[in-house]
Amino acid sequence: MKPRFLLSNDDGITSPFLPIFSKALSQVADVEIVVPASEQSWIGRAYSRHSELAVKEIDNFGVPCRTVSGTPSDCVNIALAHLCKTPPDAVVSGLNIGQNTAYPLLWSSGTFAAAAEGAGWGFPAFAFSMRLEKRFYEQCRLRHVIDSCELQKNVEEASEHAAEFVIEMLAKRDNLDGKVVNVNYPVRYSRSAAFEKSIPANAKMASLYVKNERGGYDFAYAIGETSSPTGDVTDIECLDKGKATYSLIPIRFA
Repeated sequence: MKPRFLLSNDDGITSPFLPIFSKALSQVADVEIVVPASEQSWIGRAYSRHSELAVKEIDNFGVPCRTVSGTPSDCVNIALAHLCKTPPDAVVSGLNIGQNTAYPLLWSSGTFAAAAEGAGWGFPAFAFSMRLEKRFYEQCRLRHVIDSCELQKNVEEASEHAAEFVIEMLAKRDNLDGKVVNVNYPVRYSRSAAFEKSIPANAKMASLYVKNERGGYDFAYAIGETSSPTGDVTDIECLDKGKATYSLIPIRFA
């Protein structure tokens, strides 16, 4: 019998990565998708305290799929409490358009938040992200398409690796309680890339906004100086060297 995965994300139902990622997971598990109805990047662990949330069924993914008009944390909470007829064997989030690395920016990630919600319920939880070149990032996020054979192959190979890795980690069942397994793939990922355990880098905060010509401020991703708090290799160092990487990140005290 296949294991059961609850799949969510923060890029929403229109993410061009979602069909590829869900298809790969479906090769090894029975997958149920519950994702935001619209993009919810950079929303962190937010819940929709003052909004009534709508759930809608989507029928073109080949697996049970619903959208929630809320945040990634809303999606996983509602799925686990109300939608999943059988508890999943793992909560999987991703594949995110862009990397999710380094403290404290990691806590801003809706992708990480969806997995953290699952871990908070006591389920093995995994968050998957991919670093992208800027031209591909904008194409995927704004146009919701993958217009590159190279990127298509990168995403397919990362998705296949992710599916195998979750199965491998579930078989081991080592040290997953109360943790998120946070996985990042480098630019131009292929299965030949090294895969190394790391810790999240420490990063100094920098300005995340630039002043525009109207006198307002637009979001512009930036990260300050990074370092390793323990001397161990960091997630950012691995990506910079073209390596895929994973970190075990506690979301509660053992």
